[in-house]
Amino acid sequence: MKARLKEAQRQLVLLGAIVTCGIATAAPAASAATFSARETHRGLLIDRADGTTGILVANGWFRRPDEPALVYREGGVAVAGVWESGPAVAVVRSGTSEKAPVIGRIVPSWNDGELRLTIEPAGGAAVQTTVFERVSGGGTATLDRETSTSIALEGTYRATLHATGGGDAGWLGVDIDREGGTRFSGDLPAAIPPALAAAAAAAVEGEVDLIYGNVVDVPRLRR
Repeated sequence: MKARLKEAQRQLVLLGAIVTCGIATAAPAASAATFSARETHRGLLIDRADGTTGILVANGWFRRPDEPALVYREGGVAVAGVWESGPAVAVVRSGTSEKAPVIGRIVPSWNDGELRLTIEPAGGAAVQTTVFERVSGGGTATLDRETSTSIALEGTYRATLHATGGGDAGWLGVDIDREGGTRFSGDLPAAIPPALAAAAAAAVEGEVDLIYGNVVDVPRLRR
């Protein structure tokens, strides 16, 4: 199942999930002022500050072109869907129909192989991350596509969120451990709902998987 998650992430470049089935009626998304997520065999599990959980999963392998690639669920209910829109851009809607209102977008960019994300909540101010800088471990200084070994990749990274005008708006961190799974934490603006926050984490997870796919110190069958 974890291998399916990684395959789905590569297909969308910035998204990660595993196969699930069934679509339920959409419900409104709540705020994600604080954020925690972790990779599991079922998908990207989101731990909410109020004790509830959500999960970002793939919407099956055989879906119609107008259906979302990923579905965000809370309590078994499909709260949101995620569509690919243009190169590497994710559009998140408050339901599983293309006619559902847009929650927001995740727009990645790269400079010399270093990832930045722009998170654009509908009706709120966009925020952009800095590059993800290492805060623990002894490998590369940033999350970088040029990283060539898993040892250099693994560790904890953090990016600062900047609002329009340059002021700090929080942070997003990722802890990379091939054996233990990737984990995320962050202090996100209240305007960013959980489904959009999950899509942002999945973007980073997809980047991590892309880098892992090119390291030289892990046999391909074990990636």
